[in-house]
Amino acid sequence: MKKISAKNLSLFVLALAFVFSLVFFLLNQKERRVFYFSVIGSDDMAVEVRYLPKNPVQGTVNLFVDELLLGPQTQRARPLFSLGTKNEFCFLRGKTLYVGLSKDVLYQIPEAEDIMQGIALFKKNIKKNFAAVHDIALFIDGKYVE
Repeated sequence: MKKISAKNLSLFVLALAFVFSLVFFLLNQKERRVFYFSVIGSDDMAVEVRYLPKNPVQGTVNLFVDELLLGPQTQRARPLFSLGTKNEFCFLRGKTLYVGLSKDVLYQIPEAEDIMQGIALFKKNIKKNFAAVHDIALFIDGKYVE
């Protein structure tokens, strides 16, 4: 039986570590996304950077909308809508994004943004992060919102 030299063993371990790192990197790629929220008691904007999976099962825009509805991670930043608001549907047709939100948007809580300002910020977030989206058709509880 042939004895393995220390040099060959170290090269093998180094190659194995490289292959493992490459596979891990390729499987866990993330995209940088920027979220905008207003700050409580101020006209300033809280800007958050989050790294989201590159190819999520539900699609990149749908995942972004879900993350946006979860609200800010920054203290003193306002959620766009009342907590509990859910994404009922979200799909892209041409350059128009169709988004349906649950009726929880209508339950105004003091911590959340005013509904119209929340809608404006919602659209701003999507347009800043997805250049392919030119128009957003928003529905609340199945009804179109101008």
